[in-house]
Amino acid sequence: MKKFPIEPLFDRVFVKKDGADKTESGFHLPQSVKGRAVTGTVVAAGPGRFSVDQGKWVPMSIKTGDRVYVKEFSGYTIRFEDEEVFVFQENEVIGKLVE
Repeated sequence: MKKFPIEPLFDRVFVKKDGADKTESGFHLPQSVKGRAVTGTVVAAGPGRFSVDQGKWVPMSIKTGDRVYVKEFSGYTIRFEDEEVFVFQENEVIGKLVE
């Protein structure tokens, strides 16, 4: 996997979803449609966040290359050179696949 050319800040992750936001017939589905969880691959991850409660830096538990579950119709879309990735904060990721 090539390195994604944009580095996320703080506790954000960029995920390339395995599924598309289209039906089989090619219709785009609106973001308001509630969906199920889908898998994706983390293409870039920020360094973490500062916890005011703990008074220290909290590193990310997700790293580039991890396979994760996210909500099917969630995340902000970034398009960069024919690639579409979705931006999530770490706490929006449902889970990490353990292989």
